[in-house]
Amino acid sequence: MSSFLHFIFGFAIGFVGVIPPGLLNLTAAKISVKQGRRAAIIFAMGASLVVIAQVYIGVFFSELLSNNPDALLMVERFAIIIFVGLSVYFFIRARLDTKPTLKPVHNADYKLFGQGIILSALNVFPIPFYIGFSAFLAGRGAFTFKFPMAHLFILGATLGTFLMLCAYIKYVKRFGFDSDTFARKINYLLGVMTLAIAIFTFIRIT
Repeated sequence: MSSFLHFIFGFAIGFVGVIPPGLLNLTAAKISVKQGRRAAIIFAMGASLVVIAQVYIGVFFSELLSNNPDALLMVERFAIIIFVGLSVYFFIRARLDTKPTLKPVHNADYKLFGQGIILSALNVFPIPFYIGFSAFLAGRGAFTFKFPMAHLFILGATLGTFLMLCAYIKYVKRFGFDSDTFARKINYLLGVMTLAIAIFTFIRIT
């Protein structure tokens, strides 16, 4: 029963954590509109694969990161540079999307999978998210860092993240958005979001 609860806790945290519009789910929605549901699912698979490593780090290295704030600070400084670069990229893409396209662009499966891996890897914020929740549960006796409970928690979090991304992919078209208009607006939104994340991180660490 304890092992099952660890899986449920992980699934619930992973599922709920991706509900708010963010870099990954909005990108998955944009790919779904522009290139189809299959392409977006491949992207989501790549993004979810990285979640395994992120939850692993959050769970098994929470004490290490807590006792070494300089290591976390270095990661956050690097993230600021990355997110500023992503913001510029999305604003440029939004401007380019104002021009009519002759035909939809379909990336190869490995490119979509790699894009999911890269964007998810650049998004370092799930790590402190899982550090906080694992510490919260452990403090109340509801979580243990031992095998196999912690690994079931990781599996549940990964599955929960993937299913929420799939929900974005499945239901975005039901709102009847025009693909070009939606993609352009999403690019602007992603640009603002990544810039805001960079500014917030900079303020927090200074």
